[in-house]
Amino acid sequence: MKTIICYFSGTGNTKKVVDKYIEEFKTNGWEAVAQPIDKDCDVDFSQYDSVGIAYPIHAFNAPSNVVDFCKKMPKLEEKKQLYIIKTSGEPLKINNISSAKIKNITKRKGFVLTNEYHYVMPYNMIFRHSNAMAYRMWNTAQKLIPIDCKEVISQKKVKLSYFPMPNSIAWIMRIEHWGGRFNGKKYKVNDKCIHCMQCVKNCPTNNITVDKDGNFHFGKNCLMCMRCSFMCPVDAFKIGWFNSWKVNGRYNFNDPENTEQKSHKNFCKNSYKKYFKRSEAKINANMQSENNQ
Repeated sequence: MKTIICYFSGTGNTKKVVDKYIEEFKTNGWEAVAQPIDKDCDVDFSQYDSVGIAYPIHAFNAPSNVVDFCKKMPKLEEKKQLYIIKTSGEPLKINNISSAKIKNITKRKGFVLTNEYHYVMPYNMIFRHSNAMAYRMWNTAQKLIPIDCKEVISQKKVKLSYFPMPNSIAWIMRIEHWGGRFNGKKYKVNDKCIHCMQCVKNCPTNNITVDKDGNFHFGKNCLMCMRCSFMCPVDAFKIGWFNSWKVNGRYNFNDPENTEQKSHKNFCKNSYKKYFKRSEAKINANMQSENNQ
């Protein structure tokens, strides 16, 4: 069996999850490749037995470039398995509606959604998670993904529960697609900039240019993926209206020796608690099942 995961990853969280999926698929005997949805992306889906779509959740929706990619997917002559992988900074149930648009588009093209998974990974905007929380999130995902991969392989149907009227809610929140483009034009680079040009090279929509005088210009195609500001080595960005939510610098995901004080310890506290409890229950149940075999 051969599968491809077409993915978009703003600052690396979704890519980490996808890379783990590829590793696990190969461990289980599948041929597996990952294809980033950045700039030009052309896939011959006839070469694959199943297809994955992976993305970070933006304002309870898939990013606009992922939606556009799905719209360009060809209509299949024969039905094909589809699975959806998504990441976000909080385990709120409303995030599940982010698949609604993609589900509708791909269904019309002959893809059959069998599995859908949501992994909590640390924020790249709003606020910075503690190192301990980032480690716990990634450690949990690494334990879940091998189980979830086997579910995809066996085509055991796993769906996420949606809010009532998911298409309507997602449609309202899709204002972020338009707002992101407008806000992106307000991005600025300050005097800290060392002109390493990482932001220009790595922007997924080629939205950042530099003129002959070294001045930065931001176009109207911003996804607000935060790749430019989050990855900036000198924290030189201002991100328009949302500058107070800016987070800069990669997470190392290592188990910290000291547990630092959480800056937002009560934020979605119960949701995180439920997420980790559900995850641990699934992991423990799988371990018990394997031990009994």
